[in-house]
Amino acid sequence: MPLQIINGPIIQAGDSLSAGIDCSAGPIVKLTMPGNWVDAVLSFQTSSDGLMYNDMFMPDGFELTYRVVAGTGIFVPRLITGFVKFRSGTRERPVVQPELREFAVALDVASAPAGTNELRVRLLGGFAP
Repeated sequence: MPLQIINGPIIQAGDSLSAGIDCSAGPIVKLTMPGNWVDAVLSFQTSSDGLMYNDMFMPDGFELTYRVVAGTGIFVPRLITGFVKFRSGTRERPVVQPELREFAVALDVASAPAGTNELRVRLLGGFAP
């Protein structure tokens, strides 16, 4: 699986929400947490155009959150494509980070971006005529 690594997003000191980053090259498959993360869940906002963001919720009506540990990597089940912001805490209970926090994001660039008409086929095993 070819990956693209993005340094960021960044939550500035005294904030709980990062700036947006462009993840349109493929779905997020791994997050790397800052080593100095102040204990809080991680939640997300997403955007199709990088201008208007919405909080991410699951189909059951609960906000999408991850219980995270400072300085670790988190494999995620092909989270999203498009633009994304990371939040320390939840939308109802944001947690301010006292210092700058920079993440790293790995994208699966072998996957077709959402919204394309491209069909990708992977053959497993061989073909016997």
